[in-house]
Amino acid sequence: MRKEPFTIAVPEETLADLRERLRRTRWADDFANDHWEYGTNGAYLRELVDYWLHRYDWRQHEREMNTFSHYKTTIEGIPIHFIHEPGKGPKPLPLILNHGWPWVLR
Repeated sequence: MRKEPFTIAVPEETLADLRERLRRTRWADDFANDHWEYGTNGAYLRELVDYWLHRYDWRQHEREMNTFSHYKTTIEGIPIHFIHEPGKGPKPLPLILNHGWPWVLR
């Protein structure tokens, strides 16, 4: 398997587009949904969007994520982004964490 080093670097234009779309959110009325009976609670969602717009620092988190060794490869035509951090200590145990596939393989 051939792996290529990879650095997370989201273009500023992508982040600007996200901020603009969040600013333009068209909020639905949220009647009697204090306990999330009908989906996401509107007040909570507004707080979350406000957080993403005004307090979340993507660049800080990007720097933190980039402290790990990221790689890209292709396996059977499927692009894979992974982190490879060798174990430490006298008997390191291999560990694979996988969020799943973004599509169904048939």
